[in-house]
Amino acid sequence: MKTFKTVSKLALVVLTVFMVSCSKDDPAPTPTPTPIPASGSFITATVDGTAFSTNIFGVSTASVNRVGTGPNALIQILGSDLSASSISINLIDLNIVAGQTYNLNPSLDGSVIAYVSASTSGAFGTGICEGSSGTMRITAYDNTKIEGTFSFIGKNGDNCSATAKNVTNGSFRGVFTN
Repeated sequence: MKTFKTVSKLALVVLTVFMVSCSKDDPAPTPTPTPIPASGSFITATVDGTAFSTNIFGVSTASVNRVGTGPNALIQILGSDLSASSISINLIDLNIVAGQTYNLNPSLDGSVIAYVSASTSGAFGTGICEGSSGTMRITAYDNTKIEGTFSFIGKNGDNCSATAKNVTNGSFRGVFTN
């Protein structure tokens, strides 16, 4: 009987140590920011204080398309983040020059920047609603790529009076394949 009590006490101690060592909720690991790729297309920004990046697990979802040349060219850069939200940069009828800053607003025909939220399916851009605006600075532009920075206040084209999205610290690179 003495052996049974000793084994029972030992089992109780081992079980207690085991139960104490297990935590109910391990904290989720903090994601580390993904660095901007040294080459290739990408879009990064801060949307209402939250980081946006098309670089997911070391692979960029950004793509670029160029149709035409000169001031009548259409350049589209599009990319999605891990949550499936996206940013689209559409430049048309701009005489693009490296070092130039462009103002994007509803009065500028064709050229817009927009953020599409995966959670609300709302499109918040610079092209439809009064009070939406943005700036884009082209830092490099040649036959192989376009690079720059941007920021904008985008309004929902379906409801211009709804809360706008504030997009800051934007940067992009589009490497042409055509």
